[in-house]
Amino acid sequence: MVDTHVHLEFPDYEGDRDAVVARARAAGVKGMICVGGEVPRNRMIIGLVEKYGGMYGAVGMHPHWASAHTVGEREWVKEQWGAGRVVAIGEVGLDYHYDYSPRHVQRRVFGEYMALASEVGLPVIIHSREAFEDTIAIVREHGGVRGVVHCFSYGIGEAEALLELGLYISFCGQLTFPKCAEVRAVAAKVPLERLLLETDCPFLAPVPYRGQRNEPAHVAVIAAKHAEVRGCSIDEVVTATTRNAEALFKIRVQ
Repeated sequence: MVDTHVHLEFPDYEGDRDAVVARARAAGVKGMICVGGEVPRNRMIIGLVEKYGGMYGAVGMHPHWASAHTVGEREWVKEQWGAGRVVAIGEVGLDYHYDYSPRHVQRRVFGEYMALASEVGLPVIIHSREAFEDTIAIVREHGGVRGVVHCFSYGIGEAEALLELGLYISFCGQLTFPKCAEVRAVAAKVPLERLLLETDCPFLAPVPYRGQRNEPAHVAVIAAKHAEVRGCSIDEVVTATTRNAEALFKIRVQ
């Protein structure tokens, strides 16, 4: 399995990060994409990628911190690509639920990183919450950029529109929440060849771990739920999503 969205740079793991990585490997997680989104965390991710085998980095500017974005940070992200240290730009996007940064600033910064992804040929990891129309408009402005909309929270119509643009889709632990039947209905209709697995740890731990700190080993629970809602085997989900992750991020896991 590949957990395509972890935040192991968060302080939640300071006391037992090695053990968390070991549990992930024991659970069959062969690869992890550690995803940044602000200046200090981006730097930490580079260090973690250098320390742990099977961990890959993504760096960018999360919409929550778009107001803190600088041209210098964008150039630093580009330098990491040039040095071969990252496999994606992210997470980037729009969040109109919290509006921690003004919406016009979020849109500008998202557009800048989409342009950078187009320039360097890296995929993007997109965060989009309550901002579908503006998200898809910016994606269309930068046609041809590969990527994934992570922690998907929209309906089947929105999913189909994103799939038409060539994007992948992934779901977090909410896939297992009793009240999230609509999420499961959408997940069941996403073509298996366009699906990725993720935990978004330390957030959104799946049932039966809900309310606890999430970690990459729990991606096995999400894979099992995908198999359940699709009426297929877990092996089919794992094989397809691993192949998808390898294709999108140009990695090879063993």
